[in-house]
Amino acid sequence: MATNSGKAIVMPEAKNEPVHYSSDSWATFQLCADCESLLNREYERYSIGVFRNSGQCAQKHDYGVTFSGINTQCLFGFLVAVLWRAASSTHPAYAKVILPEPWSEPIRKSLLNVQLIPSGIVSIKVSKLIDRSPKNGFSQENLKQLVMSPFFRRMRKGKYSFCLVFEGFFFELFFPALSVSQRNKQGFLKRNKRMFMAPYLNVFDIPEMVECMATGYGKFINGQVTFKN
Repeated sequence: MATNSGKAIVMPEAKNEPVHYSSDSWATFQLCADCESLLNREYERYSIGVFRNSGQCAQKHDYGVTFSGINTQCLFGFLVAVLWRAASSTHPAYAKVILPEPWSEPIRKSLLNVQLIPSGIVSIKVSKLIDRSPKNGFSQENLKQLVMSPFFRRMRKGKYSFCLVFEGFFFELFFPALSVSQRNKQGFLKRNKRMFMAPYLNVFDIPEMVECMATGYGKFINGQVTFKN
């Protein structure tokens, strides 16, 4: 997906729907002005700043990007809020996101009261997207422009994960929370720490993204587009 004067290239799943530009922000009216302001003030503004303009808080190395001196609790709340709002939205882009009880209501209360999300509900892993193609691959700027509708993965033993892609990162939220040993692996946010390491993840190692891009490219080749190259 790329951008063009504030518009994104949309690659729909439906076979008969062409690739097209869109300025749709996927926003729907969900919360009152006070609640929207609270989520922006307490979570979104800070977290987007960290992921979009890492600055001195991030150090790149061979295995990923290490963030230091940051409010991981705020990042955690922001990502849960993104998913919770997606699950509550009526926009078609979020059709695959459903947060049933007993998760939705405790999340709502925790977010709006600026409290910790109960530790048994969700674990979050953050990866930094890269393209390991030998040449003519996606640049970091290209990857920052990639956005996908949230999708879920069904795991073993009744667990699920919901995946988000934006700002050049791949976020995976696991419900219910994973075991302590699993959460101690690289990439997982720990709310009692001031740092975390986002390991590199090859964009072509994400099957759902590969399928989406392959579908979009096939439509482009077959002339199923509403714009000129």
